[in-house]
Amino acid sequence: MRTTHKIGRSALLAGAAIGLATGSARAQPAAPTPLAAFAAQKLSVMPLQYAAAPDSGPAGSAAVATIKQALDDSLGAALSDRGIGKNWAYAADIQRLAKRNAGYTLNPASLGAGQLRARPLNPGDPAPVLLVSNLRSLIALGDSRFALIPVDLAFQARDGRQRPILRLVLLDGRLGQVVWMADVAGEPFARGTPFGAAEIGALAQRVADLVAAR
Repeated sequence: MRTTHKIGRSALLAGAAIGLATGSARAQPAAPTPLAAFAAQKLSVMPLQYAAAPDSGPAGSAAVATIKQALDDSLGAALSDRGIGKNWAYAADIQRLAKRNAGYTLNPASLGAGQLRARPLNPGDPAPVLLVSNLRSLIALGDSRFALIPVDLAFQARDGRQRPILRLVLLDGRLGQVVWMADVAGEPFARGTPFGAAEIGALAQRVADLVAAR
């Protein structure tokens, strides 16, 4: 598997082994911090692209939009708290850049990442052409090469409980290739209870664990 970036290669190899399977509630990453090599790199964290409503609480587009915003904010806060804020641009930063350059970029919360939602992904796989095209203008504004995309938030129901599963994909915007992916499992919570701030915060902390230890 070719790569032109040494740091990217080390993280790529760690990512190839992670695979937090959505079918197993006990799946754990093979490498404790597979994205640690990117902590010192310029990287853009995109807004969450897709989300389902949990099997509890309010449903509908407004509820989903609230969940997406809350998770975007929690991811930014959790990663910043690990000392990564100087090099990474988060969803709120990307949204501000996009608004200031509205004639040059599209909505960063709608990048055309649908093809990344369910199918298996391997390091070196080409990313969808539309996604790469939309992404390049945004990462250029942030002076970065790599983009971490929270692609899809889904909920896995089992034994009266449900668990949030967040698909994360790291892309090389210059090469238009997948570098790493994982389905990150959050804490299970009872069906009939809302997916609230505690559950969202716990999921964000698990994402931050992939970059830097607590």
